[in-house]
Formats: sequence, C-alpha cells, structure tokens
Amino acid sequence: MRDLFIVGAGGFGREAIWTVERINSLSQQPAWRILGYADNDPKWKKGQNFEGYPILGTLDEADRDYPGASVFIALGNNKKRAEAYKRLRGHDFPAIIDPKAQISPTTEFKHGNFIGAGAVIQVGSELGKFDIVGSNAVIGHDAVLGDFVNMGPGTVIAGGSKVGNGVSFYANSATMPRVTIGDGATISAGTGVKSDLAAGESI
Repeated sequence: MRDLFIVGAGGFGREAIWTVERINSLSQQPAWRILGYADNDPKWKKGQNFEGYPILGTLDEADRDYPGASVFIALGNNKKRAEAYKRLRGHDFPAIIDPKAQISPTTEFKHGNFIGAGAVIQVGSELGKFDIVGSNAVIGHDAVLGDFVNMGPGTVIAGGSKVGNGVSFYANSATMPRVTIGDGATISAGTGVKSDLAAGESI
C-alpha cells in the first residue's frame, strides 16, 4: 500500500478521495493509504480535519514531511494545477481512474490524470499529463489532448480532434470531428465547437 496525499481541500479533492476509496474497496489489497490534504489556502491550518482526513499543511510542508508519498493534484484550475506540479516535482503523480470509467487498451496517457465515473475514452486516443476527464465525458477515437486540460462533466471531444495545453471545457460542451483547439482556449458550458479555435480564444 502506497502513501498518497491530495493537493486541494475542496470539491475536487473530495471527489478524488471518494474515487480512491472506491478503488481501494474493490481491491483485495488496497492500493493507497490516504494521508490527507495539502492546501495553501490560509483558511486551512495544519492539523485541522476536512471530512475525515487531516490537513497536512501547505504544499511546502507536505513536500517536506512526506517526501516519499505519491501526490494527486486535485485543483480544477489548469494554471494552478501546473504551478502545484512545479512545486512538488520529485514525487510520484499517479493517475486516478474511476472503476466505472471505460478506457480503450490502445489509449495512451501520462501521469497525474483524473478519469471520472462514466467517462469513455475511445481507441487510439492520447492524453497528456494532469488532464481532468469529468464524469460521463467522452473522448473520441484518435483524439489527442495536451497537458493540463480540464473536461467538465458530459464534455464530448469528437474523433480526430486535437486539443492544446491548458484548454478548459465546461460541462456538456462538445466538438465536431477533427477540430483543432489552441493552447489556453475556453469553451463555455453547452457550447459546440464547429471549427478550429486559436490559442487563448473563448467561446
């Protein structure tokens, strides 16, 4: 069993812990020992309790006190997730995959990703690092995602699409097939992307 702490004592952090607890409950040998949360928000003090798990302190304190622990960064903001990764390099960053997600064996993805309940990732697709694939989201065949992408619940990225780094899809947004989306673009909830988006563009 490996030690794990969660960065972010908030809604996404709670979701990550709930998912890890379910992973453990379905395994003959639990995979993770959850140490608690690290959070830089001054409202949290080391030793406080948040829904059954302790606050371990700031990111720097948790880094110092638990140097061998694995880390999951549960921050929905793409830039903050990237900043936390830079501060905590040297740790192991596992992907957390909900037991009810479906992932093709030909999918390639890197460390730090979160795949939510009911998500479907189709054949030939590729994910970068620290991507969030929300519950019931779908990534079509041969789609490619960059790093630090956030797909809200119900998002659909159609086959052959290419998504840059740091792109945010809010809930129930979707793309047409073979669309290219530039770095840092933002797609509002319920919005369809019918053509390519430039870097930083918002719709």
